[in-house]
Amino acid sequence: MMAWIRRYIDRLRFRQKLILSYLIISIIPILFLGIYSYNQSKDFLYQQAAKDYQRNVEVYSESIKANMDHYENMAALILYNDIIQRILNGNYIDLYNLYNDLTQYLNPYLNMLLNLNTETQQLTLYTANEMPEYGDYIQRIERITDQAWYKTVSMAKGTTWFHEGNELFLAGKFPLRYSPGEKAAPSAAKEEENILYIRVNNRNLFSNLPDSIKEQWVFLLDSAGNPVYSSHDLDEQTSGVFAMIKDNPKAVIQIGGSDMMLIKENIPNTDWYLYCLVPDKDILQNSGSIVRATLIVVGICLLILIIIISVFAKSMIRRIYKLNNWMKRAEQGELELRVQSTSKDEIGELTNRFGDMLKQINGLINERYKNKIIQKEAELKAIKSQISPHFLYNTLSFINWKALESDNHEISQMVTSLSQFYRTALNRGDNIISVRDEINNMKSYLEIVLATSDLRFDVVYQIDEEVYSYGMINLILQPIVENAIKHGIKKKKTGKGLLVITGRVLGETIEFSICDNGPGIEPAVLEQLLRKHSTGYGLKHVDDRIKLVFGSEYGLSIQSGVGSTNDSEDVPETNLRTSMLILIPKQIIKSV
Repeated sequence: MMAWIRRYIDRLRFRQKLILSYLIISIIPILFLGIYSYNQSKDFLYQQAAKDYQRNVEVYSESIKANMDHYENMAALILYNDIIQRILNGNYIDLYNLYNDLTQYLNPYLNMLLNLNTETQQLTLYTANEMPEYGDYIQRIERITDQAWYKTVSMAKGTTWFHEGNELFLAGKFPLRYSPGEKAAPSAAKEEENILYIRVNNRNLFSNLPDSIKEQWVFLLDSAGNPVYSSHDLDEQTSGVFAMIKDNPKAVIQIGGSDMMLIKENIPNTDWYLYCLVPDKDILQNSGSIVRATLIVVGICLLILIIIISVFAKSMIRRIYKLNNWMKRAEQGELELRVQSTSKDEIGELTNRFGDMLKQINGLINERYKNKIIQKEAELKAIKSQISPHFLYNTLSFINWKALESDNHEISQMVTSLSQFYRTALNRGDNIISVRDEINNMKSYLEIVLATSDLRFDVVYQIDEEVYSYGMINLILQPIVENAIKHGIKKKKTGKGLLVITGRVLGETIEFSICDNGPGIEPAVLEQLLRKHSTGYGLKHVDDRIKLVFGSEYGLSIQSGVGSTNDSEDVPETNLRTSMLILIPKQIIKSV
């Protein structure tokens, strides 16, 4: 095993060996820190969740108390109503008066309260007075004297809440507030002889359960540990839980092998307690996010550590990596690097020899590059030298004079355009021309074409005035315009041709575009236009000259969409299919 590890380490580079050793030393404390951070975060999450559940239980407790207060207020409206007390304590000799009080006041009043409190299941007034029972509203007190809660009510002041099975009700004793001197005075009525009984729908009383604890087991116990309400069905297991809570009210209990957090809250002004059981798995259900966060933090720490170790290791062998980087850059084409070292050791000697080699390579490349420029310029000059400027200008001037003498202004205009075209094209042998002269050269060419051929097309110039302030290589625009006419407009079978010439300044670049509404260029032909030289002075020559002078980021690009050769658009401006774009730098160009 050790031999295999040794062979593996021997295959590693020196930098990798340093990083591996530093990682082994550093990863152990980071892992311990991650485990500690996870445990601390989990404890914090548990405590925060416990606070949230406690807060929700408190809110629910207040909601229950508010519902109970609502019914207690309803009971107070009955217990302290003088007229109801007079009816219950009255000694009615005339039953008509009793009937009138019951139908005209008691019945409407209690019906109103029941309509306002629709969750009330029963409202009954129990009386010891010698008066007939009146439906559910007035009944004899003998009906409840054997009930367990009767004695509690008769001895208590105000209303008291009770529960029997699934029934929840409140009862209260009427106070004796009626004056014996008034009409229909009570005989010998006592305070405990009149009892109010209100039974409510306990499900509605406990219905406002917050969403955060709806999935949990929530129950209400009285002081004896008997259930008043439970969100789960009661069975033998739940009864055992109630007994467990009563005997050992801890914050965490175990039920069915699962740990449960117990939250307890008193219902205000009662001896009832609200409980909520929350499984630990629900509290820690987001612990997975803690694990992910811990792993992310540990991963980031390891990443930072690797970066620091890498930088440190790289600094130890900096000169080797520096030389290696120079070699890579030279391999990728950066041959103009200045490579030099002041060190006298073997690495310094190797660096200096590599720098000398780059200098020799650059010298050879520059010599070949300059020879290519000279060759291209020679070819261009050879084309120009085929024409004798002096002889040509004199001949054209003579033809122009003869045309004016014969009053033939059309021939005079054509000769003048031809003279201007060659004058700007030859440019006194200079390779550099102003943008204005180059555009005039192109315009002269177009005038000659329109005068000497059967083609009829419109030319639209969109030249920004700022463009005229700069210079460019001559004989750039005219070949492209010629190509657009020959391969675009001339192949248009029907409809009038259109040539749109645009010039503008974009930042540090001058952009010319020549667009036509011809049938377009086939993709296979378009792909080869800037790759192969044509027999004449074509688009490839123009692109080569621009790149040769200004660099590969400048030059000619072509875009075209193929259409039918039988176009018949009435408005050709909407059908520009081919666009040739020229990019040159914005500067005053010196002669090359």
